[in-house]
Amino acid sequence: MSEGHWLVLRAQKAQAFGRPEANGFLVRKGSTVMREGSPRVKRDREERERLVRLGVLVPHNDLKLYRFSRDHHFGSSSVAGRIVKDGNCSGPQSWRRLTDGKTLKEAKHE
Repeated sequence: MSEGHWLVLRAQKAQAFGRPEANGFLVRKGSTVMREGSPRVKRDREERERLVRLGVLVPHNDLKLYRFSRDHHFGSSSVAGRIVKDGNCSGPQSWRRLTDGKTLKEAKHE
């Protein structure tokens, strides 16, 4: 997959843009994150709270969302997806190419 191709993950009201990088997954500044996602399992709640404390995630005009104040690198697309959704997420199956809707997993096999 080309470094220039952005993927999107939509979860309820949140919409985030990201792409794979050499050592993980980058989420683009301005992407939005659910403050309280519907899944009950919150595996990465501590990481989300840390990102809020660091100012990476800041309040959005919509009170149900946070917004990335800057680009942020995650260890994997799944961790990035769990932060965006505020719940469980399989990154390879959830991040989709804007151009054709293929998942990250499908795009890797091209």
